[in-house]
Amino acid sequence: MTFNRMGTVPLPLALHLASYTVLGLFCFFAGGLNLIDPSKIPHGVMFLAVCGFSWGYVFGILMARKEVVVLGYLASAAWLVAAVIGATRFAFDWRLTALLFALGGSGLVVLSLYRTRILEH
Repeated sequence: MTFNRMGTVPLPLALHLASYTVLGLFCFFAGGLNLIDPSKIPHGVMFLAVCGFSWGYVFGILMARKEVVVLGYLASAAWLVAAVIGATRFAFDWRLTALLFALGGSGLVVLSLYRTRILEH
């Protein structure tokens, strides 16, 4: 993935990838803590699955994989759906809803802007 002569990643895409990296770090930490309590093991496994997906997504984007760009669109749409469902059905806190909307919306915008640049070799 070459964006210019220096091989750097544009700032909006870098911020998008950084948000997924931080999401993976949080889920890794939460998953590890949930594995301590035997009654919370399924929650821990789900957190670790989100962690693996987030880090795999970032690595796949940096490796310029076509399949991962499609997964990025699907993940961004899933975050938007989770925000809408969570806000209406489960009465999420407005900060969590805003975070999910920001993660999903920025993902759709950034992938739409840089899709062709990600996939060029």
